[in-house]
Amino acid sequence: MFLGEYTHNLDSKGRLTIPAKFRASFAQGLVVTRNPADQCLLVFPRDEWDKLAEKVSALPLTDPRSAQFRRAFFSAAEDLEPDGQGRILLGQRLREHAKIETDVIIAGQNKFLELWTPTLWDEKVLKEINSADFSSDFYSALSL
Repeated sequence: MFLGEYTHNLDSKGRLTIPAKFRASFAQGLVVTRNPADQCLLVFPRDEWDKLAEKVSALPLTDPRSAQFRRAFFSAAEDLEPDGQGRILLGQRLREHAKIETDVIIAGQNKFLELWTPTLWDEKVLKEINSADFSSDFYSALSL
């Protein structure tokens, strides 16, 4: 389970150190891809990626939205293995998509991680939480 919010830095080669508490989950490898719905990166343990990839691949080939989603999701994906120090090399195209230069917010999302540049994290996540309308309909779906 990936929970919490961490601030890390890329090194001069574009490598990101995965928080120590998450490293065991990535021992079998991981996949990083862009989030087609937002300006952040998604990091999946290999087993979670495989489950999600099956679902995405099952989307109808003739649906233009499905095709566009598949293109954005799979074409940017990078299959990685952390080095002995728990670092992964984030490709230039992925960093450009998320506007990541040096500082990175690593946000746990239960089954995966999101990687954000701090500016976008503040604008798109923290500020939106304060202005979001989480009506009773939203919570009723969670049975809260």
